[in-house]
Amino acid sequence: MYDVLRLAEQFEIDGFKFYTSKKNEVRNKAVAEIFDYLAQMEKEHTEFIRRLIKSLNEGAQVDSLPEQDTKYYKSRYEGQKISEASAEDDMADLSILRMAYLIEKDFMEFYEKAANNEKDERVKKLLLALRDWEEGHKKIIEDQIKAIIERNNLELGFYPF
Repeated sequence: MYDVLRLAEQFEIDGFKFYTSKKNEVRNKAVAEIFDYLAQMEKEHTEFIRRLIKSLNEGAQVDSLPEQDTKYYKSRYEGQKISEASAEDDMADLSILRMAYLIEKDFMEFYEKAANNEKDERVKKLLLALRDWEEGHKKIIEDQIKAIIERNNLELGFYPF
């Protein structure tokens, strides 16, 4: 369990660094705002995992996982189309969004596999909740990728959605 949590902590730190650096590279303001949001979520995940490790080290049991507040996402991004941008800007952002999508997909799969290998049902529940958080991030990115593909009439055929 501790190895999984230590690795998860490092993944979340790396996610934070990725979104923090890439939010300054993307050309579309809406994508930059999403990356800022995702950076904050990765930071919160890191802090949560650190608190969990500390609690477990002090002998606490894994009983519950706090709900992640998704109101910010819902109010800001749900149903929002990516703002207009040039095709050139879209292509540059699409490349970065694809990297972000793969990172979130990897995090999601990591937590899923860790949960499938876990015998303690409480720990399994915690890992599945972390997976669900990452799945939410993947969905945010996926929506933006789809918007770029639709707006530019791209027939790529290689995205997994």
